[in-house]
Amino acid sequence: MHATLPRVISTIIALVLAALPIAAQDTNRNIQFGMPKKVKAFDNPKLEDHVIARDQYVLSYNGEKNIPNWVSWNLIKADIGNASRGAFEIDKALPKGFPKVAESVYTATGFDRGHMCPSKDRSDTEGNNDATFFMTNIIPQAPKNNQGAWERIESYWRDLAKKGNDLHIVCGPHGVGGERRLGRMDELSKGKIHVTVPAKTWKVIMVLPKGKTAPTTRTRMIAVIVPNDQSVTEEWADYRVSVRDVEKLTGYQFFPGLASDVASAIKERADTERIVQTPRPSTKK
Repeated sequence: MHATLPRVISTIIALVLAALPIAAQDTNRNIQFGMPKKVKAFDNPKLEDHVIARDQYVLSYNGEKNIPNWVSWNLIKADIGNASRGAFEIDKALPKGFPKVAESVYTATGFDRGHMCPSKDRSDTEGNNDATFFMTNIIPQAPKNNQGAWERIESYWRDLAKKGNDLHIVCGPHGVGGERRLGRMDELSKGKIHVTVPAKTWKVIMVLPKGKTAPTTRTRMIAVIVPNDQSVTEEWADYRVSVRDVEKLTGYQFFPGLASDVASAIKERADTERIVQTPRPSTKK
Protein backbone atom coordinates (compact mmCIF):
# COMPACT_ATOMS: atom_id res chain seq x y z
CA MET A 1 0.00 0.00 0.00
CA HIS A 2 1.38 3.39 -0.96
CA ALA A 3 1.84 6.05 1.72
CA THR A 4 -0.72 8.83 1.79
CA LEU A 5 0.45 12.36 0.88
CA PRO A 6 0.46 13.54 4.54
CA ARG A 7 2.68 10.59 5.46
CA VAL A 8 5.11 11.39 2.64
CA ILE A 9 5.30 15.03 3.74
CA SER A 10 5.82 14.11 7.40
CA THR A 11 8.59 11.68 6.45
CA ILE A 12 10.40 14.41 4.50
CA ILE A 13 10.12 16.77 7.49
CA ALA A 14 11.47 14.07 9.82
CA LEU A 15 14.48 13.51 7.57
CA VAL A 16 15.24 17.23 7.47
CA LEU A 17 15.06 17.45 11.27
CA ALA A 18 17.32 14.43 11.61
CA ALA A 19 19.97 16.16 9.52
CA LEU A 20 20.15 19.17 11.83
CA PRO A 21 23.07 19.35 14.26
CA ILE A 22 22.18 18.55 17.85
CA ALA A 23 23.18 22.07 18.88
CA ALA A 24 20.25 23.33 16.83
CA GLN A 25 17.86 21.03 18.65
CA ASP A 26 18.37 22.10 22.26
CA THR A 27 14.63 22.47 22.72
CA ASN A 28 13.87 18.88 21.69
CA ARG A 29 11.57 17.69 24.47
CA ASN A 30 12.79 14.11 24.05
CA ILE A 31 16.14 14.99 25.61
CA GLN A 32 14.96 17.62 28.07
CA PHE A 33 17.24 16.29 30.80
CA GLY A 34 20.15 15.50 28.50
CA MET A 35 21.15 12.68 26.18
CA PRO A 36 22.59 9.53 27.76
CA LYS A 37 26.29 10.13 28.31
CA LYS A 38 28.76 7.33 27.57
CA VAL A 39 31.35 6.90 30.31
CA LYS A 40 33.81 5.01 28.09
CA ALA A 41 34.17 6.35 24.53
CA PHE A 42 33.45 4.21 21.49
CA ASP A 43 36.38 2.99 19.40
CA ASN A 44 34.80 4.58 16.31
CA PRO A 45 32.28 7.17 17.52
CA LYS A 46 31.36 8.41 14.03
CA LEU A 47 30.08 4.93 13.16
CA GLU A 48 29.09 3.57 16.55
CA ASP A 49 27.38 6.64 18.03
CA HIS A 50 25.48 8.42 15.26
CA VAL A 51 22.77 10.62 16.77
CA ILE A 52 19.48 11.12 14.94
CA ALA A 53 17.15 13.72 16.44
CA ARG A 54 13.51 13.81 15.42
CA ASP A 55 10.41 15.44 16.81
CA GLN A 56 9.26 11.98 17.86
CA TYR A 57 12.44 10.74 19.59
CA VAL A 58 16.22 11.05 19.71
CA LEU A 59 18.46 8.02 19.26
CA SER A 60 22.09 6.95 19.09
CA TYR A 61 22.63 4.46 16.26
CA ASN A 62 25.41 1.89 16.13
CA GLY A 63 26.55 1.29 12.56
CA GLU A 64 28.67 -1.68 13.63
CA LYS A 65 25.76 -3.52 15.26
CA ASN A 66 23.05 -1.96 13.06
CA ILE A 67 20.76 -1.37 16.02
CA PRO A 68 20.33 1.66 18.28
CA ASN A 69 22.48 2.09 21.38
CA TRP A 70 19.56 3.92 22.99
CA VAL A 71 16.34 5.74 22.12
CA SER A 72 15.00 8.63 24.22
CA TRP A 73 11.54 10.21 24.15
CA ASN A 74 9.01 12.18 26.14
CA LEU A 75 5.46 10.89 26.58
CA ILE A 76 2.36 12.83 27.56
CA LYS A 77 -1.35 12.13 27.15
CA ALA A 78 -1.60 14.11 23.91
CA ASP A 79 0.87 11.73 22.20
CA ILE A 80 -1.57 8.82 22.47
CA GLY A 81 -4.28 8.50 19.86
CA ASN A 82 -5.71 6.13 17.28
CA ALA A 83 -3.49 6.66 14.24
CA SER A 84 -3.10 3.57 12.10
CA ARG A 85 0.22 1.74 12.17
CA GLY A 86 2.66 2.45 9.37
CA ALA A 87 5.07 0.18 7.51
CA PHE A 88 8.69 -0.57 8.39
CA GLU A 89 11.06 1.60 6.40
CA ILE A 90 14.79 1.92 5.74
CA ASP A 91 16.03 5.04 7.53
CA LYS A 92 17.35 7.37 4.84
CA ALA A 93 18.61 9.77 7.51
CA LEU A 94 21.66 7.55 7.99
CA PRO A 95 24.72 9.04 6.28
CA LYS A 96 26.70 7.52 3.46
CA GLY A 97 28.78 4.58 4.61
CA PHE A 98 26.20 3.21 7.03
CA PRO A 99 24.55 -0.12 6.15
CA LYS A 100 20.82 0.38 5.51
CA VAL A 101 18.77 -2.29 7.25
CA ALA A 102 15.48 -3.32 5.65
CA GLU A 103 12.72 -5.20 7.47
CA SER A 104 13.40 -8.26 5.29
CA VAL A 105 16.58 -8.89 7.30
CA TYR A 106 14.27 -10.01 10.13
CA THR A 107 12.03 -12.21 7.98
CA ALA A 108 11.77 -15.87 9.10
CA THR A 109 14.41 -15.40 11.82
CA GLY A 110 12.14 -16.15 14.78
CA PHE A 111 12.77 -12.68 16.23
CA ASP A 112 10.25 -9.87 16.40
CA ARG A 113 10.96 -6.48 14.87
CA GLY A 114 11.00 -4.86 18.29
CA HIS A 115 10.26 -1.14 18.58
CA MET A 116 12.27 0.89 21.05
CA CYS A 117 10.04 3.99 20.94
CA PRO A 118 6.68 2.19 20.64
CA SER A 119 4.23 2.81 17.83
CA LYS A 120 1.44 3.55 20.31
CA ASP A 121 3.51 6.25 22.06
CA ARG A 122 3.34 8.26 18.85
CA SER A 123 -0.19 7.48 17.73
CA ASP A 124 -1.61 11.01 17.77
CA THR A 125 -0.96 11.43 14.03
CA GLU A 126 -0.03 9.11 11.18
CA GLY A 127 3.13 11.12 10.54
CA ASN A 128 4.36 10.74 14.11
CA ASN A 129 3.50 7.06 14.08
CA ASP A 130 5.38 6.49 10.81
CA ALA A 131 8.60 7.73 12.42
CA THR A 132 8.58 4.82 14.87
CA PHE A 133 8.78 2.38 11.97
CA PHE A 134 12.22 3.47 10.75
CA MET A 135 14.50 0.46 11.16
CA THR A 136 16.94 2.53 13.23
CA ASN A 137 14.29 2.30 16.00
CA ILE A 138 14.13 -1.50 15.81
CA ILE A 139 16.05 -4.41 17.38
CA PRO A 140 15.77 -8.22 17.07
CA GLN A 141 13.61 -9.05 20.08
CA ALA A 142 12.63 -12.43 21.48
CA PRO A 143 8.85 -12.83 21.09
CA LYS A 144 8.32 -13.53 24.80
CA ASN A 145 10.26 -10.37 25.64
CA ASN A 146 8.60 -8.12 23.08
CA GLN A 147 5.06 -9.40 23.55
CA GLY A 148 5.40 -10.06 27.27
CA ALA A 149 7.14 -7.82 29.80
CA TRP A 150 8.14 -5.21 27.18
CA GLU A 151 4.58 -4.66 25.99
CA ARG A 152 3.14 -4.72 29.49
CA ILE A 153 5.44 -2.01 30.86
CA GLU A 154 4.70 0.13 27.79
CA SER A 155 0.98 -0.28 28.43
CA TYR A 156 1.53 0.63 32.09
CA TRP A 157 3.36 3.87 31.36
CA ARG A 158 0.71 4.89 28.84
CA ASP A 159 -1.82 4.51 31.64
CA LEU A 160 0.36 6.87 33.70
CA ALA A 161 0.50 9.37 30.83
CA LYS A 162 -3.27 9.25 30.37
CA LYS A 163 -3.62 10.27 34.02
CA GLY A 164 -1.61 13.43 33.32
CA ASN A 165 1.91 12.32 34.21
CA ASP A 166 4.86 13.56 32.13
CA LEU A 167 7.21 10.68 31.32
CA HIS A 168 10.82 10.77 30.14
CA ILE A 169 11.91 7.40 28.80
CA VAL A 170 15.16 5.88 27.56
CA CYS A 171 15.55 2.28 26.44
CA GLY A 172 17.88 0.09 24.45
CA PRO A 173 19.64 -3.24 23.94
CA HIS A 174 22.75 -4.67 25.58
CA GLY A 175 25.19 -7.49 24.89
CA VAL A 176 25.24 -10.16 22.22
CA GLY A 177 23.20 -13.33 21.84
CA GLY A 178 19.44 -13.67 22.25
CA GLU A 179 17.02 -16.57 22.13
CA ARG A 180 14.32 -16.88 19.48
CA ARG A 181 11.68 -19.54 19.02
CA LEU A 182 14.27 -21.70 17.24
CA GLY A 183 17.09 -21.20 19.75
CA ARG A 184 20.00 -18.84 20.37
CA MET A 185 21.40 -16.51 17.72
CA ASP A 186 24.10 -13.82 17.85
CA GLU A 187 23.23 -11.95 14.66
CA LEU A 188 20.85 -11.72 11.75
CA SER A 189 22.48 -11.72 8.33
CA LYS A 190 21.32 -10.97 4.81
CA GLY A 191 23.95 -10.31 2.18
CA LYS A 192 26.35 -7.71 3.56
CA ILE A 193 23.94 -6.65 6.32
CA HIS A 194 24.60 -8.00 9.81
CA VAL A 195 22.36 -7.08 12.74
CA THR A 196 23.47 -7.86 16.29
CA VAL A 197 20.97 -9.77 18.42
CA PRO A 198 21.19 -8.34 21.97
CA ALA A 199 21.33 -10.49 25.10
CA LYS A 200 19.25 -8.06 27.18
CA THR A 201 16.93 -5.09 26.88
CA TRP A 202 16.54 -2.26 29.37
CA LYS A 203 14.32 0.72 30.09
CA VAL A 204 14.63 3.78 32.34
CA ILE A 205 11.52 5.89 33.03
CA MET A 206 11.29 9.15 34.97
CA VAL A 207 7.73 9.97 36.05
CA LEU A 208 6.86 13.62 36.68
CA PRO A 209 3.36 14.04 38.17
CA LYS A 210 0.89 16.41 36.57
CA GLY A 211 1.90 20.00 37.24
CA LYS A 212 5.48 19.09 38.26
CA THR A 213 8.10 20.29 35.79
CA ALA A 214 11.28 19.72 37.79
CA PRO A 215 12.49 16.40 39.24
CA THR A 216 13.09 16.24 42.99
CA THR A 217 14.63 13.70 45.33
CA ARG A 218 11.15 12.12 45.60
CA THR A 219 10.63 11.71 41.85
CA ARG A 220 9.64 8.22 40.83
CA MET A 221 12.10 6.34 38.64
CA ILE A 222 11.31 2.95 37.08
CA ALA A 223 14.01 0.79 35.55
CA VAL A 224 14.04 -2.75 34.21
CA ILE A 225 16.57 -5.16 32.73
CA VAL A 226 14.92 -7.97 30.77
CA PRO A 227 16.67 -10.99 29.18
CA ASN A 228 16.16 -11.19 25.44
CA ASP A 229 14.96 -14.77 25.49
CA GLN A 230 11.91 -16.98 25.74
CA SER A 231 11.94 -17.22 29.54
CA VAL A 232 10.38 -13.75 29.92
CA THR A 233 6.94 -13.51 31.52
CA GLU A 234 4.32 -10.77 31.40
CA GLU A 235 5.13 -9.77 34.99
CA TRP A 236 7.38 -6.86 34.11
CA ALA A 237 7.61 -5.68 37.73
CA ASP A 238 9.71 -8.78 38.47
CA TYR A 239 12.49 -7.29 36.33
CA ARG A 240 12.71 -3.98 38.18
CA VAL A 241 16.15 -2.74 39.21
CA SER A 242 17.59 0.65 40.10
CA VAL A 243 18.62 3.15 37.44
CA ARG A 244 22.14 2.82 38.80
CA ASP A 245 22.04 -0.89 37.93
CA VAL A 246 21.22 -0.02 34.31
CA GLU A 247 24.01 2.57 34.25
CA LYS A 248 26.49 -0.05 35.47
CA LEU A 249 25.28 -2.52 32.84
CA THR A 250 25.35 -0.13 29.89
CA GLY A 251 28.12 2.31 30.75
CA TYR A 252 25.74 5.25 30.24
CA GLN A 253 24.80 8.09 32.56
CA PHE A 254 21.09 8.76 32.16
CA PHE A 255 19.52 12.21 32.44
CA PRO A 256 22.89 13.94 32.95
CA GLY A 257 21.13 17.30 33.23
CA LEU A 258 19.72 16.40 36.64
CA ALA A 259 21.11 18.15 39.71
CA SER A 260 23.66 15.86 41.38
CA ASP A 261 21.76 15.58 44.67
CA VAL A 262 18.54 14.68 42.85
CA ALA A 263 20.29 12.15 40.60
CA SER A 264 21.98 10.46 43.57
CA ALA A 265 18.70 10.11 45.44
CA ILE A 266 16.49 8.79 42.67
CA LYS A 267 18.94 6.58 40.80
CA GLU A 268 19.93 4.42 43.75
CA ARG A 269 16.51 3.07 44.70
CA ALA A 270 14.57 0.48 42.75
CA ASP A 271 10.89 1.15 42.24
CA THR A 272 8.68 -0.80 44.65
CA GLU A 273 5.31 0.81 43.97
CA ARG A 274 2.43 -1.63 43.76
CA ILE A 275 1.54 -2.13 40.10
CA VAL A 276 -2.11 -1.75 39.14
CA GLN A 277 -2.47 -2.20 35.42
CA THR A 278 -5.15 -2.23 32.77
CA PRO A 279 -5.71 -5.87 31.71
CA ARG A 280 -4.91 -6.93 28.17
CA PRO A 281 -7.86 -6.66 25.81
CA SER A 282 -9.66 -9.99 25.53
CA THR A 283 -9.10 -11.91 22.30
CA LYS A 284 -12.15 -14.11 22.85
CA LYS A 285 -15.01 -13.82 20.34
